[in-house]
Amino acid sequence: MAKKERSIRFGVYAVLKYKDKYILIQKGKGPFKGRWDLPGGKIDFGETPLQTLKREVLEETGLKLATYKLLSVEAYTFDGKNEEYHHVGVMYEAEAKGIKGLKREPDGNDSYGAEVFTKKEMRKLKLTPLAKKSFERNLSWQKQKKYTDWNRTSRLRSV
Repeated sequence: MAKKERSIRFGVYAVLKYKDKYILIQKGKGPFKGRWDLPGGKIDFGETPLQTLKREVLEETGLKLATYKLLSVEAYTFDGKNEEYHHVGVMYEAEAKGIKGLKREPDGNDSYGAEVFTKKEMRKLKLTPLAKKSFERNLSWQKQKKYTDWNRTSRLRSV
């Protein structure tokens, strides 16, 4: 049996809104291909988290940010068939300046395209674990659940 590759993934992501709607991207590759995710990604060498946020949102959605604020830090461990990784995401709440120019087509890299959803519509989507955790914490999807343990991470196994 071959040994699994283990890695750490660290990125910056936007809970991106325009007015009362949310903008998500559909993953184009990786273990969560086809699921809806927050715009964002890895920090390039020398970038600040805010620079990463602006660059990734522009690359994946075609949109510029009007406002942004630090929201939370989320983490989970994914245990897949060939790989295991620990994913940490710095979450910002951000508002797009507008949605004209939204990239709805695949970007040829990591996204099948971006789309705009209401909060109600998002509840029916297949989300990536990072997006789901962020929405549960920050959008009160689980009203009874309290998040007080910042050292706790989720462990996911592929099926």
